[in-house]
Amino acid sequence: MRWDDLFADLDARLAHARRMEQESEVADRWAADVASVDLLGRLLATDGELSVQLSDGSWVSGRTRAAGPGWVLLVAGSPVRRQVLVPTAAVCALRGLARNSVPPGAVTARRTLALALRALSSAGVGVLVRTRAGEVRGRLDRVGADHVDVVVPAEGHRAVLTVPFASLLNVTELG
Repeated sequence: MRWDDLFADLDARLAHARRMEQESEVADRWAADVASVDLLGRLLATDGELSVQLSDGSWVSGRTRAAGPGWVLLVAGSPVRRQVLVPTAAVCALRGLARNSVPPGAVTARRTLALALRALSSAGVGVLVRTRAGEVRGRLDRVGADHVDVVVPAEGHRAVLTVPFASLLNVTELG
């Protein structure tokens, strides 16, 4: 009878050790999955209102319309809707970000900040460009690898202001 108890105890210990090992493996896998999630994936999964604090302390809010590596496009305001392009390099904090993630597809992974700015440039729309030093109204012109030229209305001539991407806080369409 003692042997039965001894082997039953041994089986219980082994089963407990297996459960602990499985729980540890599940926790390790979960931690690895969470560690692999990037901001773009969470932005793509965000469906509701998103508030973004910029490096100057200001906040921009809206619904996520699109995102790509290095940027998010928000639709803000009601009844007048404005689209606001925010470089993620200017973001200090986010409120309302989805907890889940959507892996970016091949097309989304190629939609860089430069590509998004080129789309705005080709549309020829008036924009408000906010930088770390201030803001300027104009129209996006040439978009380089790390900068954008903004055509600023000036008396009697065309003034061009070149803005490095690193100083951009956001670009808002003007109606």
